[in-house]
Amino acid sequence: MCHYERAITRPPCRKFADGLTHGLLGRPDVDLAARQHESYVKALRRCGVEVIVLHPDDDYPDSCFTEDEAIVTDRMAVIPSFCRPSRQGEEIRMRPIIEAFYSGRIEEIKAPGTLEGGDICRAGNHFFVGISSRTNEDGAHQFADIVKKYGFTSAFCDIRDIQILHLSTGMSYIGNNTVICCPAFQHLPAYDSYRVIVTDEKEAYAANCVRVNNKVIIPEGFPVLEKKLFKLGFDVITTPMSEIEKQDGGLSCLSVRIPKRM
Repeated sequence: MCHYERAITRPPCRKFADGLTHGLLGRPDVDLAARQHESYVKALRRCGVEVIVLHPDDDYPDSCFTEDEAIVTDRMAVIPSFCRPSRQGEEIRMRPIIEAFYSGRIEEIKAPGTLEGGDICRAGNHFFVGISSRTNEDGAHQFADIVKKYGFTSAFCDIRDIQILHLSTGMSYIGNNTVICCPAFQHLPAYDSYRVIVTDEKEAYAANCVRVNNKVIIPEGFPVLEKKLFKLGFDVITTPMSEIEKQDGGLSCLSVRIPKRM
């Protein structure tokens, strides 16, 4: 696993409830979402990372989901290309912040390719790349070509027939050759060489968790997965996510996690 040194986050803005969502869980409480974001930042700091907290951006209701705005590695960064008009421009505001850490080592996805960071999951020197409602085949192939130049491998996971927003919505890599996924993802061919922990159907949301250094952060309220991880020897931190979940967001969505450089 990478050792992470920093994380970039942005709290929910006042227009957070107007962001893109299926709306199945109701309208979020924006003030409570902000407090939950503060708890998330504290959890990251418990993992030993410096957390850079940007100002809320009312121009972009979904801008707290910084993971979508840049894909970073220990070798280079990739600036994505959003397909939804309401999010186009978020990556432009994130780019100068990323350039401070990756000067001269930045690649980008070009139209007509689209790609969002939530469709990318790193597993060591390998990437799972989701082809979804937000990331098209062109964008996925561009990303695969980019990371190959830097010594990474990749595998595509086509989830367009599954009613899930991003690849990371339904899966996480937690090290030790172990993938956590929701039941809908358990038969993806890309997982053939991995140990797979499948969540209970009622705990599918918890498949989106984050391994940060020696700890795994999972959303609060999912005791079955928490117990499984404890038995496997993982140090687990839980944090509340109810209002973030209402906007189709998960733990990984809320930060750009920057690993130590090679």
